[in-house]
Amino acid sequence: MTSATNSLKDLHQVLLQLEDCRSQLDRGPSQIKARENIVRKREAEQAEYLERLKKLRMSADSKSLELKTVEKKIDDLKAKLNSASSNREFDIFKSQIQADEMAKSVLEDEILEAFDQTETEANRKSEFEENVNSAKHQLTNFKTKFESDSAKLHEDIVRLEEELKALEKDLPKETAEQYRRLVNSRGAKSMAAVLTGACGNCYVNLTPQQRIQLKSGTVQFCSNCGSILYLDEHPEGD
Repeated sequence: MTSATNSLKDLHQVLLQLEDCRSQLDRGPSQIKARENIVRKREAEQAEYLERLKKLRMSADSKSLELKTVEKKIDDLKAKLNSASSNREFDIFKSQIQADEMAKSVLEDEILEAFDQTETEANRKSEFEENVNSAKHQLTNFKTKFESDSAKLHEDIVRLEEELKALEKDLPKETAEQYRRLVNSRGAKSMAAVLTGACGNCYVNLTPQQRIQLKSGTVQFCSNCGSILYLDEHPEGD
């Protein structure tokens, strides 16, 4: 490869590394926020669960009290039944007792169902606790890792910026002006390796003349996307 090709390739690699480092730094806060949102979501789910469990328990307790009231009413009616002063009064008390016995049976079934539902939900308590703890653990771990990584990324960015400045000094004046204009607007996408005779960004084939000029060290721009082109280190197999 020519020195120009080497220089452009090195420039592109540094630009790509810089963009990657900056991207990782930029993504960090949004990734932390996303994990914080997950924690809030898991906490909200847990709160909804606890409220649901509370209502189930209250419902079961309410039905249990209602059952006691019905049982007391039945006992009172049985006492009245034994002291009925007439057959008509006896039949009225007996009919009321039968109705209340049916209501009692329904209540007992409802209470059993309520207790089953409450027990089933209560058994899920650890599941919601684990979900919250896991989300908090992931958030803490990511924050710790990002703080550690960001220090290294800042160091890498400083180093890469210095490398970039040194490489840019080697560019011919005319090429340097076009390079800076393109890099300012498109970043690393302003450059592309030529692979199998095509631009690495848009995959449009180069003309034979362009490929010859590239191999001779003349800087070329993609006729389709405008990227600064350089030959990859692998032979193109003409």
